[in-house]
Amino acid sequence: MKPITPESLYDIVLLDDVRVSPDGSYAAFVRIGVDRSGNKYNRTIWIKDLTDRRAPARPLTASVKDGSPRWSPDGRYLAFISTRDEKPQVFVLPMHEPGEARSVTTHPNGIEAFEWSPDGRRIAFTARMRADECAQEDEKAAKDEGRKTEDGSQESVAFKDAWELKREKEQKQREEEMRLDPRVISRVPYRTGTTFIEDRYAHIYVVDVPASFVEPNSTKAFRLTPNDTVANFAPPAWSADGKTIYSAYTRDPDSGDMFRYADLVRFAAGNADPNARGFVRMPLANYTCYTPTPSPDGRWLAFDRSFEDPTAYQPGTLAIVPLLPDGAADMDHLIDLTDVLDRSLVAFAWSPDGRFLYFTLNKDGAINLWRARIPRTPRARRIEIQQVTDAVHEVNGFSALADGRVVFIASTPDDPSALYELDLRGRIRPLYRPNDKFLAEHGVGHVATVRYRSDGRTIQGWVITPPDFDPGKKYPLIVQMHGGPHVMWGAATRSIWHEFQAMTAAGYVVFYCNPRGSDGYGRDFWHANRGDWGDGPMRDVLRGVDLVAGRDYIDAERMCLTGGSYAGYLTAWIIGRDHRFAAACAQRGVYNLVSMRNTTDIPFFNDREMGGITPWDDVQALWDKSPISLVPNMRTPLLIEHSEQDYRVPIEQAEQLFQAMRLQKKTVELVRWPREGHELSRNGEPKHRVERIQRILRWFNTYARREQ
Repeated sequence: MKPITPESLYDIVLLDDVRVSPDGSYAAFVRIGVDRSGNKYNRTIWIKDLTDRRAPARPLTASVKDGSPRWSPDGRYLAFISTRDEKPQVFVLPMHEPGEARSVTTHPNGIEAFEWSPDGRRIAFTARMRADECAQEDEKAAKDEGRKTEDGSQESVAFKDAWELKREKEQKQREEEMRLDPRVISRVPYRTGTTFIEDRYAHIYVVDVPASFVEPNSTKAFRLTPNDTVANFAPPAWSADGKTIYSAYTRDPDSGDMFRYADLVRFAAGNADPNARGFVRMPLANYTCYTPTPSPDGRWLAFDRSFEDPTAYQPGTLAIVPLLPDGAADMDHLIDLTDVLDRSLVAFAWSPDGRFLYFTLNKDGAINLWRARIPRTPRARRIEIQQVTDAVHEVNGFSALADGRVVFIASTPDDPSALYELDLRGRIRPLYRPNDKFLAEHGVGHVATVRYRSDGRTIQGWVITPPDFDPGKKYPLIVQMHGGPHVMWGAATRSIWHEFQAMTAAGYVVFYCNPRGSDGYGRDFWHANRGDWGDGPMRDVLRGVDLVAGRDYIDAERMCLTGGSYAGYLTAWIIGRDHRFAAACAQRGVYNLVSMRNTTDIPFFNDREMGGITPWDDVQALWDKSPISLVPNMRTPLLIEHSEQDYRVPIEQAEQLFQAMRLQKKTVELVRWPREGHELSRNGEPKHRVERIQRILRWFNTYARREQ
């Protein structure tokens, strides 16, 4: 068997965003592979025939820049987002007759999310616009309206050849460059991800879908949202009768808090009058609400809500409210479906008939599928909630069929991504395993669960041993820690599968756990690290290390430590307090809480995590909680990795720690990743992701003195 290596990233396939056709015959999904020579990802829409289990899954689109497949309500078309023409647009592909995919949107800034109307005649979508761009859009629409002839048709306009279109594009690019020289900023946050926001916010549009794709689409999209929008509208969702579009929008645009103050809102779906734009708020006092999703029968509105605790962020729960005849939400009869389960919501979706609401939860190191039987009236005293899968896996997406079956994508300890079906008897059967050949040729390390006590709490962790594990040998240990801090890892977490397997194949045993503050174990556990990012979680991790290091096959002199984001913080904190590790790697971490507060795009997150302390309240307390304050006590050789366009945890954090350590003659190295952001390890450039793991292993091999 071959070992899994960092370069194995080029051979592993992931699946995403599965959607079953209205008649239950087909499942469309996104297949994500890696183009090694092009240093990019290939995203193609594939399809699986659900009526013939032996029929192989097959590619549906030829482009490698496609995603978000969505069936039309009658199943005749499949719409999807493609960036084949530079900017992402909605394309529609006929499914029961010959024909090529045709674009139904031509938005100059590209679109982000979309949804079919219930009658299949319109599509609502979001696109980012500045206020001045909205004004220009309205001006152009008014001019176009003036060109209409008496019969309502559009007067012909002069044809633009390729040269003229190229010239216009270059002119627009020059104007944009001049507009940003210098860049003037007046709002926060002003940058996120890897880009500056540039005062562009997500607006909602509606466009008609042509009845025939024989002729080019001349339909113009109209915008529902006001020109002066200064925050993002959430992706749109249609009511069952097609008269209303639901979204979410902040009630406090000047707060600078991206995680709070969102209300549900509704629009009249047919309002194309630019002089009458507006929306109606549907507030829920003291709650932030997201992802409004009407039931197919028009009775209920489901959404994700979280309590606006002034002292801490709270995990999200799934709620439903009755819908009134005018489209309003009856908040007085709200039913919270998951609050009693005391586990945080991941995703949810209605069954085609609206009788069930399916959802996934973070629970005890796994993400399984649940469902609630929805009552016909809000007066129901009891709602039946059932866990419908109970496996060691991570459900990454799902789509329910009318007959009660569910098609879903999941990762397991032995397979990073596959398509499955949950049948009517509760059995899970594979439909498509894109990594079968790879897994048949490569050894996979064994994952075992451990549980132990720390400060009166039960901590869940995992140990991965190499594929050729020999209990009579001594192995070096890599301790991995997750960020967040309110994140949950498990035996089947997809985002870590390749990296951890590559490390065990390189001859290491890997240990990881969910210390206090992690998601998946209830609210009390979630809040157990509030104001204490350092010593408490450190004890949880190190007690697990003591447990594993006590096993005969672990060489306690050759242990390494690593983690990213919050776990970059924890890595630096631990090596400032404890000297048992031979080497460490801190990735994209927070090291100075004082400077982090006013450089990150989420300043209020830090305030609440630190117990409400800001630099103006108690700068010494924040300094004392910062790993950089421990530099004089650090002895462990440290590799610091950070992305240059990380606007969640800006690179100044890494620069401070590196320089502080170097000036005090510590063994330290800084690796700066160009063009990358906070998500480098998950979706950065493939070449960078491979080299990142290679560099970590080289550092550990050097200082842990691994036996060759």
